[in-house]
Amino acid sequence: MDKNTELAKLKKEQARPKPAFYLGMVMLVLTIIYIVDEVTSNINSAMQPYILFDLFGITSRNVNSPEYQGALNVVAPLSLVSNLLLVITPFYKALSDKYGRRLFLMINTVGMGLGMLIVMTSNSVPQYIIGMLFMLFFTPNDMQVLYIMETAPKEKRATYSFVAKGIALMSVSFIGLLTKLFLREDVASSWKLVYLIPVIVALVVGLLSVFFVRETPVFLEQRIGFLSMTDEERAKREAEAKVNNTSEQGGVFNALKFIFSNKQLRWILISGFLFFATTFYTSYYATVLEGAMSTEMVATALLIYPFCNGIVTILSGVFSDKLGRKNVCLLLGSVALLGLLFFVLACRLGWGPIAAGVCYGCSIGGLWSMSDTLILTMPAESTPSGMRSSVMGTISVLIGAGMFIGQIAFIIGHNFIPVDVLFLVVCVPFMALSLITLMTKVKETKYVNLDEVTADTFK
Repeated sequence: MDKNTELAKLKKEQARPKPAFYLGMVMLVLTIIYIVDEVTSNINSAMQPYILFDLFGITSRNVNSPEYQGALNVVAPLSLVSNLLLVITPFYKALSDKYGRRLFLMINTVGMGLGMLIVMTSNSVPQYIIGMLFMLFFTPNDMQVLYIMETAPKEKRATYSFVAKGIALMSVSFIGLLTKLFLREDVASSWKLVYLIPVIVALVVGLLSVFFVRETPVFLEQRIGFLSMTDEERAKREAEAKVNNTSEQGGVFNALKFIFSNKQLRWILISGFLFFATTFYTSYYATVLEGAMSTEMVATALLIYPFCNGIVTILSGVFSDKLGRKNVCLLLGSVALLGLLFFVLACRLGWGPIAAGVCYGCSIGGLWSMSDTLILTMPAESTPSGMRSSVMGTISVLIGAGMFIGQIAFIIGHNFIPVDVLFLVVCVPFMALSLITLMTKVKETKYVNLDEVTADTFK
């Protein structure tokens, strides 16, 4: 499509009047997509013990058996290697700065559904890994988050984002409900039925999003402004940006240069990298639960924890708009750490599935809400519109690389230290370092106007 045709098309889209109920409708659709995203992100971890029992032919159903530990030694390194796929995601996500958010919202949602479908139908470890790769590629893009931030009123951005995510996280309880309905200890492959309804919902809502969601106003304004410039104006702007190192156009390499040259984003990156070293425990919590209680009790914990996760997430959004991003991160980091400590104690001391579910839910509520603030909210509020998606995609990979530290510690440590104790040994120091860096080096971004952010805003 040539420049004039694209410009005319975008102006026509911008001029189309929106119905009075549009904001409510689009938030509903985005919330459903958020539900798909969170279910996709959590379902493999929740089903991990049962998938390994089935695909590796383990009949003892004992997570402490040599056979199960051997299966973990196979899957954990493969999961670590598969994280290298994240290197591709910024190049993919940066395309939405040129082609728009709506197309990639649909592709991401359908892609998550296809990933779950591949896992659901897998009868071998390689097929399971391929499904995991699909899910790993599409879930980190979080296009629905960018959509909310570019559509919601600026004074309510965090509230809308975290309320939508809170509802989505509570909906993860469906995994526990489906586990209670379909999982049978005497049928090794019964875990596959847990995936069926999420697969159908993901594929249907992904395709329907094209008809119910319009392009974001922030993208339309930015892209129209860029295309409206003459070749001379664009060349002059790019030359000035190159000289002053203040490029505001998208692309992975521009984003990399901007992140490392911008003090604000550089410190967000460091803080986020340290914090993401602690996220590994969300992949192995089901192993701790299965080792401490029966499968039926595990299903109860899986049913309960999403509600606590969702409540913490919703509250974090409200407090973020009131207290600011930095103060809420301090609060969330403390909740994550204390929740993890009490989760370990609940499993070790036999407090039961309700206590374990509440503690784990509060822990990951604090963990992922702070993670979203570091990887999504603060980078988005610190970056010009023209390269926002590119920076968010790129910095998410750089921050996400912190997961390698935690994963490596797990791969080595679980052979010598009980898994639940290993959680605390790794997480406590890294969470503390991350919070110290954030509070002392990063500037507050609350109430920044996304349309007015420039390369110099946080210098």
